[in-house]
Amino acid sequence: MSTRGGLVNTTNVLLIILISLVLLYIGQDFLIPLVLAIMTWSLLNAFTDHIQKIRLGKIKLSRKLALLLSIIALSSLFLLVYQILASQSQALEAAAPVYEKNFNAILNDLVTRLGIEEVPSSNQFLESVNLGSLLSWLGGSVGSLLSSLFLVLIYTAFLFAEQPVMVKKLNALADNPADANDMYGILTQIATQVQNYIWMKTLVSLATSLLSYLVLIWVGVDFAAVWALLVFMLNFIPNIGSILSVMLPALLTLVQFDTLTPFLFIAVGLGAVQFIIGNIVEPALMGKSLNLSSLMIILSLTFWGLLWGIPGMFLSVPIMVMFAIVCAKFDNLRGIAVILSADGNLER
Repeated sequence: MSTRGGLVNTTNVLLIILISLVLLYIGQDFLIPLVLAIMTWSLLNAFTDHIQKIRLGKIKLSRKLALLLSIIALSSLFLLVYQILASQSQALEAAAPVYEKNFNAILNDLVTRLGIEEVPSSNQFLESVNLGSLLSWLGGSVGSLLSSLFLVLIYTAFLFAEQPVMVKKLNALADNPADANDMYGILTQIATQVQNYIWMKTLVSLATSLLSYLVLIWVGVDFAAVWALLVFMLNFIPNIGSILSVMLPALLTLVQFDTLTPFLFIAVGLGAVQFIIGNIVEPALMGKSLNLSSLMIILSLTFWGLLWGIPGMFLSVPIMVMFAIVCAKFDNLRGIAVILSADGNLER
């Protein structure tokens, strides 16, 4: 009987997991904007908290004024991003033939050195690596993310509208004050850790982007502002984002310049920035706020990337933080929290 009961329980668990995966995939158009809105809400709250700490003499800014300044700052950042992309699009189109010509020259030189008789054209090479499918997937994911921007803004506005009454709703949902306090404590811890992660990651990504921009400008790489923006965004993707932040600008230098020297400068310079920020600065700022296994972060990145594409990669760590905190608060799920943690110590 016990064996049969165990099989039934296992079947139920597998069925729940399967249904959850299907719902996550089918409902991604609804869920991705909602999760992005929660991240935006958390970032604005963190920014507001830091602005409120600034004092002008004896004057302390009110919460509403600090929130308004945070919204203005974030809106200005979005406007700057739009201006950078809009101003560089025509220049990128004009430079494409030059890059193709240089690429063909590099390819011809390479196949000559390797002793290959038939020299493939750049078009044949790009078709062989199926770059079209890759760009189609990338463009589709980014386009889907941008098309969800309006929903993100609407959800964020309503989250702020609900924020003052959330505590009252928790008290109404709980059977007794003790349960309400426990529920509020869990939600507060989730919000605090996610806020800290988003705030610190934003600052670290901004520093990485600015330093990368200086290296790109120093070498004279085209579209340095666009590459710096890409570095900022890729830095939110664990591990893989850092590799792409170095590899993509470095590859551009191969088709922009006639020598390997700029390529080496970019590869070493951007690599040094990523190494110093990623291995020294970021752990010093975030080491005590997050307690997550590097292996589990990679697995989470892969899982959410396959499920939700590029937005899933950006959201993988915040989702993992929330899941780990919730699991740590329940005895039946505590083992999962231990597996997700960096050292098995949940008392932090």
